[in-house]
Amino acid sequence: MLKRFIWLCVFLVEALIIPGQSHALIMGARTNKVSADIITAADELQPQQNMELLIKLKMQDGWHIYWNNPGDAGLATTVSWDIPEGYDIKLLEQSVPKKYVVDGLVQYGYADTAYWKYRLEPVGVQTKTAGVQNFRADISWMACKDECVPENVKIDFSLPIAYRSDSFSAVWQDEALNAEKSFPLKKKIEAYYTVGEGSLLINAYTGDENFINGAKEIVFIPNQSDIIVNNGTQKVGFDNQGNLSLLIPLEDEQVEAVDGLLAIRGNNGGKAYKIWPEKAQNLMEFPPVNFENDSLLLIMLMAFIGGIILNFMPCIFPILSLKAIALVQGAYNRRNARVEALIYMAGVVVSFLVTASVLIWLRRQGEQIGWGFQLQSPAFVSVMIVIFFIVFLMLMDLVNFRNPFANRVGRISFAKQKLNAFFTGFFAVLIASPCTAPFMGIAIGYTLAKPVYIYYPVFLALSLGYALPFTLIGFFPEVLARFLPKPGRWMSVLKKIFAIPVLLTCFWLAWVLGHLASQEQPNNEVVRWQAYDEQKISSLLQQNKAVFIDFTAKWCLTCLANDKIALDTGHFAELVKKRQINLFKADWTNKDAHIAAALEHYGRNSIPLYVYYGTGKDAPVILPQLLTPGIVEKYLQ
Repeated sequence: MLKRFIWLCVFLVEALIIPGQSHALIMGARTNKVSADIITAADELQPQQNMELLIKLKMQDGWHIYWNNPGDAGLATTVSWDIPEGYDIKLLEQSVPKKYVVDGLVQYGYADTAYWKYRLEPVGVQTKTAGVQNFRADISWMACKDECVPENVKIDFSLPIAYRSDSFSAVWQDEALNAEKSFPLKKKIEAYYTVGEGSLLINAYTGDENFINGAKEIVFIPNQSDIIVNNGTQKVGFDNQGNLSLLIPLEDEQVEAVDGLLAIRGNNGGKAYKIWPEKAQNLMEFPPVNFENDSLLLIMLMAFIGGIILNFMPCIFPILSLKAIALVQGAYNRRNARVEALIYMAGVVVSFLVTASVLIWLRRQGEQIGWGFQLQSPAFVSVMIVIFFIVFLMLMDLVNFRNPFANRVGRISFAKQKLNAFFTGFFAVLIASPCTAPFMGIAIGYTLAKPVYIYYPVFLALSLGYALPFTLIGFFPEVLARFLPKPGRWMSVLKKIFAIPVLLTCFWLAWVLGHLASQEQPNNEVVRWQAYDEQKISSLLQQNKAVFIDFTAKWCLTCLANDKIALDTGHFAELVKKRQINLFKADWTNKDAHIAAALEHYGRNSIPLYVYYGTGKDAPVILPQLLTPGIVEKYLQ
């Protein structure tokens, strides 16, 4: 009796220390890297009844820990239990891990919050029907950031045995709900696997045509380590009936069994399913779904159109226009002009493919980047200011550089003309780097969320579109010549007119350079913008409130134009006030991993991007890249 009284006093003191936990027990341990808590569904054990509990690990300040299969490096997080005789404890669920690439190594783990859900079950004859039962959890993990540190905590807790009706605290219900969101979805998936020629083929048949709607990435994460090549490309094929195939390079061809998670990421977030594929006797029994993705052709078409439009952006059009006029009005040999045009196109194509290769390499290093990433570098912006200012001086006839391909009398041999044409095309892509054209952002965003083999076809289409106008002029100069007056003083005047947008580009890049060195909060005199905050946005959406997110940057010309035309206006302010829209500005002027991840979440890797969540709508609305007041009013319903 005295023992129960003492325990009751201890429990009441604990209840005072941890307010609001009258029907849930929370015990924890902390390090400066990870906090660990055990949360029980109730604060008492009922004889012959199961009870659920959670282990919650929360990582601090950028540290991360590992999943059961840590990947190419790391140690799995483990939990061992010391429980009273007459009880058994079973792991029910575990949070879906994320895939990380660190120094070329693939790792699976957690960098925010992770849950383990257990069920405590009485088995056999209970040794106690009254009193207190004592439990201990021994939790070990490897915490990694700039270095890796193994850590271990022991959490002791006690539960009295009592007879009363079930009751669950709000704390348990909230944590259980959060945990449930992080667990794999419960869906039975019929799956089979075969092994051959160094690859693992997994076929999954769901019969649900909406199963992979909006999927941007589909990846298999095995429970077993050292089976697949973690950083290898998983080739995915799927159809419109919810059937899919994954072709995965194997590290160990002696595979006895396969199981793991099928993770699917799309515009509306991610989801994962547990799968236990059965071994197929032969490939013909379960042929793979076609690996060709029909939407790739559409994306390539969008990239091609975006490349054409890119020629007419303000930082490019003046320079290429004057080059085209000089080509048309100069003395030319038809055959040589066409050869030069094709070589110019080759220079553009090579430059874009080099850019694609750089993007692939950087993303394999774990960088979250997209088109325009160069303008997040102060050094690159400084170089661009110098280049555009030199172009301005040349257009104003204030300086004149001798062509390095010309001889002493200023003539250029045809061999050197070809070299000149190649580098003109190659560096024309550098000049285009500050600009993003309509359609182009969607195409590149799609590409960077896909396997590597998708990159080059899309960037090839983009390069062909960008090279096409100038190449056509080289093939058919007489067509443009019909619309131009004879050479004269007007060409000098036109050069000086075209020098104006080039000079404005210099000022704009200097402004961007200034903002790269500062971290300004969003400010707008017409409407009130808040800095991008994932938690605040999530909270507002849970409250069924409207949210508008503007992904922008100081170096994005299209973003600045849209601000002036559609967002920095009294009409937009009236819409916001009338529909009670919460505004958030995600400024990507400087590198920001959270904003990069958010862009990728919506299937993009470039800006501008405008996302609107209306009240009563779970799915976001993506606005066009070019805005007008009418377009904004149409979409903000």
